Amino acid sequence: MKKSLLLYLIANTLVAEVQAESLTTARQESVLYHNATLINPATEQQLNDGWLLVQDGRIVQMGQLQENQSLPVTATQIDLQDQYVMPGLIDVHLHLTAGPARVEMQDGKPLLTMKGHSQLTRYHAISTLATGVTTAFSPAGEPAANAEYVRQQQQGNWIGPNLSYAGFIFEPTPILGGAVHPKDESSWRAEIASQKALGVDYIKLYTGLNKDEVTMGVRLANEAGLKTVAHLDNVSWKFAADLGVDMLTHALPTSAELLTGDAREIYLKERKNPMNQRFIYSWFQYVDYDSAPMQRLISTLAKQHTRIDLTLVVNELFYFARELNAIYPEPGLWVFHPQMRKGWRALMAAPSYDWTTEDFKVAQQQLPKVQQFFKRLYDAGVPLAIGTDSVASGPFYLRELQLSQAAGLTNWQVLQLATSGGARHLRRRPPPRFS
Repeated sequence: MKKSLLLYLIANTLVAEVQAESLTTARQESVLYHNATLINPATEQQLNDGWLLVQDGRIVQMGQLQENQSLPVTATQIDLQDQYVMPGLIDVHLHLTAGPARVEMQDGKPLLTMKGHSQLTRYHAISTLATGVTTAFSPAGEPAANAEYVRQQQQGNWIGPNLSYAGFIFEPTPILGGAVHPKDESSWRAEIASQKALGVDYIKLYTGLNKDEVTMGVRLANEAGLKTVAHLDNVSWKFAADLGVDMLTHALPTSAELLTGDAREIYLKERKNPMNQRFIYSWFQYVDYDSAPMQRLISTLAKQHTRIDLTLVVNELFYFARELNAIYPEPGLWVFHPQMRKGWRALMAAPSYDWTTEDFKVAQQQLPKVQQFFKRLYDAGVPLAIGTDSVASGPFYLRELQLSQAAGLTNWQVLQLATSGGARHLRRRPPPRFS
């Protein structure tokens, strides 16, 4: 682009339905931004000589300066010097309030924790906003920490993206500040009510749950007026979609039920070792996208309008865990608080601690097939959006856009997923159209 890209916060300042007379009376409180190139991904428009009229922090008018036409009269005018202006980006998978993964002792036993701290959260919120992400969804996290972020932001104390969120994941593996696993239906109901009281919009169902637990989770969430988001493994995406799960996350639909023939049997043998994480790539070796199970899955996802964020960056992080310095050079990691930056690469390398050079070679060969899955879903009309599975968007968001483009999408299509696609994913109003 000819000049730096200015990401105007359209995602946070959607057009209000304002009467013309109210615009006139409050004109002295308005700010006119002009001499900009407006980018509207939803309509694939690029308008030179564009302008935006902002009143009380909200965009109320926009347009293109025509010959023999004057700009709206305002007390304050800001010349953007032909910078680009587009809707704010939306990260639909951002764990904004999470802390670094570490082990703590509790009752004499080691326990994984992801508890955050307000200092880290505020740093990541500002760095994420600085890279153009103005709206985010946290598909799992400590409900009290997310509620505190929203409260502080509403009071004008903290700067960062607008945030909606799910709560603790429902998962047998204990994670301090991250997971819960109620033992019976009444306990599930009580936990869901507790999370709802802290403002969650979704209940997060995780990989260790069985079919009965996933079924109960969807039912109880719906009874509580909440939606469900799921990261699944042995439980099939098809099973979850038939139940009415609202969102699925990660390009890891690793259920053996989606495989056929000898491939299924080989894969099931591999999965008998719970410590073997090679399934992260081997499932893609074995899957046939044209098989009946996969075709039924894709058609069901499209019919049910199941919203998905595939976080292609996660697959790449695992497959290239020993080459992260090249993909994410240290200078770009300023978006992480120093406490997070120190152990980030080691955390990403943990699942592949015992992989051989050949394992990494085979894994890396699967990335195009992961991207093919993305394109198949997109072409089938399955609603997709852009997410990072990080605590700060920055270079991970950019990389997700690049991987989406490499999967076969046009630049406009990628930007649509990042803006209006994200708005639909979160059931927000889409950005305004240019007049």
